[in-house]
Amino acid sequence: MNQLTLDRLAGNDPRLQDTPEFVLIGARNDPSHAERRCQQRGISLTKIRIALAYGRHDHHHGWERWTLVSRRLRRTPYARFEHDLNGLQLVGRQIDTADEGSAVVQIKTCKWSYHLRRH
Repeated sequence: MNQLTLDRLAGNDPRLQDTPEFVLIGARNDPSHAERRCQQRGISLTKIRIALAYGRHDHHHGWERWTLVSRRLRRTPYARFEHDLNGLQLVGRQIDTADEGSAVVQIKTCKWSYHLRRH
């Protein structure tokens, strides 16, 4: 996958403009956990924005998850990157800010769900 092509495509996607702001957080004893995991796993900020906009959102053990699955990507501008984006999973929580109607997503970790990537 060409990251530059993906970045350019994401820059023109109006749906990504409506995604909430996000920050990469960690635990009290490991504040850079999410940032380090994203770097180790080759997950760019653009991929995170795509997962927030198009990913399947659910709740799991008190946290929120955004998971990119093939079915959600097929009718999007990212269909040709389906194989490279399928299985991306973000774990975090969305919190409201002082501004009316705005929220920030705190991402605790990002990973690849390999059982989804096989299909």
